[in-house]
Amino acid sequence: MSGKKAFLDTNLFIYLIEENKLHLNKVHNLLQFLEENGYEIITSTLTLGEILTKPYKDNRLDLVKTYKDFFSEMELVELNSQIASLFAKVRADYHIKTPDAVQLASAVYAKADLFVTNDDRLSRFESDGCRVVLLSEFL
Repeated sequence: MSGKKAFLDTNLFIYLIEENKLHLNKVHNLLQFLEENGYEIITSTLTLGEILTKPYKDNRLDLVKTYKDFFSEMELVELNSQIASLFAKVRADYHIKTPDAVQLASAVYAKADLFVTNDDRLSRFESDGCRVVLLSEFL
């Protein structure tokens, strides 16, 4: 591993898991780029929580297990007091919703080089060392 990290936002995992026809090809291109360039894929425990909500709602415990197994293969950044302070600052500075601020703060805390999302509202976020990249860049 090169030590490079790419933090993937929840929406990308949803596209991959649900095989979203509109975005799946771009997600595959993204994953290929990350693999070819030696990036480790990381995300947060918030992502896992967001992904598990629908299977729990639908009482699909088989899917809950599948998703937990899927995410067990990667680093999950856990919310802590440093991330809480950072996400509050991100919310204040960029006027974005808490989940988005938590994701961005988690990426910065984990020293991710890239934060990849399909939410263009997050592209204005700036941080030393962590660059926001939109999925649309991976055609």
